Amino acid sequence: MKSIAVNENLSISDQIEATDIERLAQEGIEAILCNRPDEEEADQPSFSDIAAAAEAKDIEAVYIPFKTAEMKPEHVAEMRRLQGSGKRLHAFCRSGNRSFCLYAAAQASRGLPKEQILQQAEKAGVAVEKIIESYYEDA
Repeated sequence: MKSIAVNENLSISDQIEATDIERLAQEGIEAILCNRPDEEEADQPSFSDIAAAAEAKDIEAVYIPFKTAEMKPEHVAEMRRLQGSGKRLHAFCRSGNRSFCLYAAAQASRGLPKEQILQQAEKAGVAVEKIIESYYEDA
């Protein structure tokens, strides 16, 4: 698991394993978010296995799977809800990019300045400008 801290309440990584839950619990993570559809690749762990490990550590497990470029408004709304919960959240997908793009869209939908999101994305090595541009068209 290659994890980056986006801010004090959010970290993002590539695919996690059930064995990574212990580390996340020690880091104070209170919820995990999977943005990867089950069986996207043959060898990936199932969400249900990861969720069971998370729930055994009292970590909420949320499943918002979508394929790259298929993010929907309801995905963004659920990410906003999770961010607004005050829980320390860890989001993951195959590489971390999809989860970061969802975070960026949620932040843009809240009105966070575009430049701030782009700076965070640059630090994370993720291109999000096309994902968030529609949130700033009327600004």
